[in-house]
Amino acid sequence: SELIEYYQYIEMRLKALCAAILADEEKGWFERLNDYETDSFGTLLKKIKEIQEEKQITILTKDELTELDNLRLTRNYWAHQCFGGQHPIIFKNDEVKRNVYSNKITTDLNDAIKWDEKLTNKI
Repeated sequence: SELIEYYQYIEMRLKALCAAILADEEKGWFERLNDYETDSFGTLLKKIKEIQEEKQITILTKDELTELDNLRLTRNYWAHQCFGGQHPIIFKNDEVKRNVYSNKITTDLNDAIKWDEKLTNKI
């Protein structure tokens, strides 16, 4: 659950970035957050890319956007194949089936923590 929590933090930070970039006198940062309330991870990445191109600014580099898209795919793996559904693929009787999954979840959690921190510093 900690891993999913960090993915949610990352999505929240992406929403905050979109809101901050587009905030103006007409609609402030906090009000703009509502514009992204239901946007998915992938939609937010596309929106940031569009905003950057439109405003000719760089908040996230092309490499960072690619890394975040890979993180999105990893998030989908955990959320939909491993933790979701009736038959999670890595757990059996509440234990990890194979050590490779233990290593993967640890690595993916560390990546999510790193990106949460990185995005926090960009806001």
